[in-house]
Amino acid sequence: MKTLIMAAPNGARKTKADHPSLPMTIEETVAAASDAFAAGAAMLHAHVRDDDGGHSLDAGRYRELLAKMAEDCPLKPCQITTESVGVYSPHDQARCLLDVGPEFASIAIQELAADQSPKALDFAGGVIRDAVARSTHIQFILYSVDDLALLRSIQDDRLLGDMPLDALFVLGKYNPGFTSHPDELDAFLTADRALLRSWSVCAFGPWVYDVMI
Repeated sequence: MKTLIMAAPNGARKTKADHPSLPMTIEETVAAASDAFAAGAAMLHAHVRDDDGGHSLDAGRYRELLAKMAEDCPLKPCQITTESVGVYSPHDQARCLLDVGPEFASIAIQELAADQSPKALDFAGGVIRDAVARSTHIQFILYSVDDLALLRSIQDDRLLGDMPLDALFVLGKYNPGFTSHPDELDAFLTADRALLRSWSVCAFGPWVYDVMI
């Protein structure tokens, strides 16, 4: 099994008040990506910020980031994210994804499918199919095994056809302070993952290196 490291240098919530070196601008994010690639990372997971430093799904900002990445880090893959972070609606997420048309993108399936009604599931399946038809490679963000079950139900309903599925297991989202523990990975690893082609893991806090090991 081949293991790759994806660098996520800023996320959606932290600011320079949390760490003065945290990249906020596009230029800072690309510089951090360049350093990460030099240290052995294989890919960038990118967030962009608005003028006030808040989480943004602005398509123009993402296109600017991708252009800067192509200029400064040629041939290095960059994945945008459509996470809502409690700010954006499923339609906002879809508009960002389809307007940018990136080569790589991550989608939180519980956010895009919203209330998980038949209409919401149809909407999520349609957005995903449209993105894939435009040659976007999607990684599904899963915050729990319930999200894995949701992804499986969409696949079982043939809303995604036979497309291979790749997932990112996120640990610790519902813990105080977003901290993670290695034991939280067990639920994902013991779940039925037959529908997945590949999986990655994202963790937070003092146990993050233990999770990776």
